[in-house]
Amino acid sequence: MKYILIGDPVGRDLVNTNNKHDVQLSGLYQWANVFQKYGLKGDINPYWKREDLEGYDIVHINYTPSNIQLPTIIKSELKDSSTKIVLNVDLDVSKWSSNWAYHLTNMTNEIKMADVVFHVEPVGCKAVSQLTDQQVNCCPHPVDVSGLYDHIMKLEDRQDMIGTIFHRYTGDTLTQFLTQKDIPLNKVIFGLHPNNTKLISSHGMYDQIIYHLKFMDFVKEISKSRMGCDLYDGYSFGRAPIEFAALGIPAVVSNRIGSSWLFPETAVDPFDVVGARKLFYRLLTDQEFVDNVISTAHQKCSYYSLRNSFNRFKTMMEIDK
Repeated sequence: MKYILIGDPVGRDLVNTNNKHDVQLSGLYQWANVFQKYGLKGDINPYWKREDLEGYDIVHINYTPSNIQLPTIIKSELKDSSTKIVLNVDLDVSKWSSNWAYHLTNMTNEIKMADVVFHVEPVGCKAVSQLTDQQVNCCPHPVDVSGLYDHIMKLEDRQDMIGTIFHRYTGDTLTQFLTQKDIPLNKVIFGLHPNNTKLISSHGMYDQIIYHLKFMDFVKEISKSRMGCDLYDGYSFGRAPIEFAALGIPAVVSNRIGSSWLFPETAVDPFDVVGARKLFYRLLTDQEFVDNVISTAHQKCSYYSLRNSFNRFKTMMEIDK
């Protein structure tokens, strides 16, 4: 199968389908790598004309509030074509109302233009299915877990730190800090933009702020963590917990994140700061528990590998034919 992700030229700057060495950014843009490696072709380009698209078997639309009419445009270009339009709804269901409430009918009709529809986590799948009255597949984005295995840091070489993931959609830094407040490890938060520093207390909330990094630089830094923390309070497929699992980092994660099943013993309500704190303390004091958490997550995370993601996508296409 020949695949193209359209309408998002930023992706070309974040992944390189010809790079066979570095691990590429997890998530949406990895689909191009998946099809380049296991299919016939994988591209990312902002094409929308028929003559550019008909050479592909799959045209993938990442459906967001900023490209709300794109499915109609592509459908009209590919009229009577055998090329399949695949659409994933790329918005946390908890953020739908503020983005799509005034465009509900248009949103519904646009999603129905696709031949195959998927969402990346179960709650969103149910919501899109309820909205459109049609089958919606659950197909998480890929993560190069086998590539990440090569960057696992030995436990004895790691730093006494908790690596915490910041999410720009919520801007929450306080809740995650409260879960770690009394844990005697350095508290390091990843992914802030300089404009977000007002969200960090100047009186000792986090010991270190690490701003946006290139992916391999992020991997190098996060792999130093003795523990990980991702308490995103919305509904995402959850690339960070998958990366924690692949890197052998025991993590406390929100049970709303799709990939939280990798950490069944340390998944918690994102606002249960007391429960999360107890889990951090156990990870600090119970090595057998730590070993079990690491082993379970590491074994399960292969579900998100590039090869398994390719097979999952193929199965999705066959089901919907």
